[in-house]
Amino acid sequence: MKNLVYTFLILLIGISASAQEKIYTEVKIKEASTIYILGGIASVLTNEDLEFAKKHNIKFHDFGCLAPINMEKYEKLNAQVFDQLNKEFGSNWQKEIRKGILGYEKWKKN
Repeated sequence: MKNLVYTFLILLIGISASAQEKIYTEVKIKEASTIYILGGIASVLTNEDLEFAKKHNIKFHDFGCLAPINMEKYEKLNAQVFDQLNKEFGSNWQKEIRKGILGYEKWKKN
């Protein structure tokens, strides 16, 4: 009986870990397709930004007038998206993106 209980617990733990990995992966995919921007009281997203997002299958997240405390984290996340855009579209997308995007100029220099 003990062996049956242990087997059941191990199976349950394995299923739980698998579900958590799926959720973690989904969050990473969402982060990898989101460009974070600093806004203001009014949204700074333009029609051109929205067209760019649709064309390149990404999303923009506008922090509004409250900048995040850990700005470097979001610059790094944006850099990952910029790298991905380079892999998928070459450098052509760089002519279309607004230059004031968080971390873009720093990424461009590197």
